[in-house]
Amino acid sequence: MNLPPIPKIEGDVDLLLDVFTHRSLRFGQSAAMNNDYGDTDRLAELGHRILDLTVTFHYFSKRPMLSAAEVTRLSKEALSHDKLEAWLDSYDLKSKLRHAPGEQDMVGSPEEIRRFFDTYVGALYIRRGGAIIQDWISQLIDPDAQQRPPPQWPIPVPNGGISSDQSVWNGASTPMPPSSPPPPLPPDNMHTISMATHNLNLVSLALVNQTAVQRGISITYSAEQAGPPHMPTWTMKCLMNGVEQGRGTGKSQKVAKEEAARQAWARMGW
Repeated sequence: MNLPPIPKIEGDVDLLLDVFTHRSLRFGQSAAMNNDYGDTDRLAELGHRILDLTVTFHYFSKRPMLSAAEVTRLSKEALSHDKLEAWLDSYDLKSKLRHAPGEQDMVGSPEEIRRFFDTYVGALYIRRGGAIIQDWISQLIDPDAQQRPPPQWPIPVPNGGISSDQSVWNGASTPMPPSSPPPPLPPDNMHTISMATHNLNLVSLALVNQTAVQRGISITYSAEQAGPPHMPTWTMKCLMNGVEQGRGTGKSQKVAKEEAARQAWARMGW
């Protein structure tokens, strides 16, 4: 099967491990939620909606126009179990999914196949935006199409609401230049410096990642470990469009990653 290249989820080890770990290996409902995206149930729900909307929008945009009934029929056929399973096999994704011994049959069920694909799409969306998903899925379901739909959907913004800026949906495909950094603060204005430091401490990892996606910036993280195994020191770099914008150090990847994200936030002038 000749398929378009699958977009990669890069630069986030925690996210990749979650996507490729089946829930048969989860330790009940008490497992800690990731501060950025929660858990794979949330990713799967997001990916399910994004995937359905992507396919529907593809057929909605075809010319000559299709009827509503035709859009519904084609969308349902495009995401059949057989096609999803064939895509996962061709991309060799199923072999990478870790699961508990004896759960092979359950992992291969139609429900689990769709959930795995949905989870991947959800993770891809929060890291690389929607334009890359639209282009990829359109090629998968309609490889002979002469023209694919332009990505024009709005996406959620932090603290609720929907952005009407079409460039938000474009994700990493159409980078927007970052805003200019603020002018340097006067060295004797200690109150202003204190307030700026306080505000920076309120910046979360999720906010940094979401803002980067909205501004069309590809954000990735790299990790380095130093020191003895029982007491490591982690250094995380925050890369935006491949350029280091922040660096953090800590006793855990999480602490170092959050510090790197905050530094990048400040350096980008957000």
